[in-house]
Amino acid sequence: MAKERDAAPEKRERDEARTDEERAVVCAACNHALTKANCRIEVDGAHEHAFANPAGLTFRVACFRDAPGCAGYGDESCVWTWFKGFAWRVALCGGCSEHVGWSYRNEASSFFGLITTRIKTG
Repeated sequence: MAKERDAAPEKRERDEARTDEERAVVCAACNHALTKANCRIEVDGAHEHAFANPAGLTFRVACFRDAPGCAGYGDESCVWTWFKGFAWRVALCGGCSEHVGWSYRNEASSFFGLITTRIKTG
């Protein structure tokens, strides 16, 4: 009985860690699931990046290998790309159509850069 009681906190911590990794990353506007926490990746050495667009608006984006809850909008472009060698396309929330970031693609790989102020962990 004591062994079971002693193991319970360790199991709970493992379960909580696994749950945190599997938690949904959702649209801050409507709570639509965009991706999962375990899809976080580093691009160019970091998970998050801050960039300014040509109009001077600054965005902080977090990188994810996939975001199936997003819908692509518009044509891909290499103009003003924030990630060298990648074409970008606007990514909208698949629930409410809020602009939540961009998808990036080249011949070898793809990922999403989601705007940190427009997402939250659900």
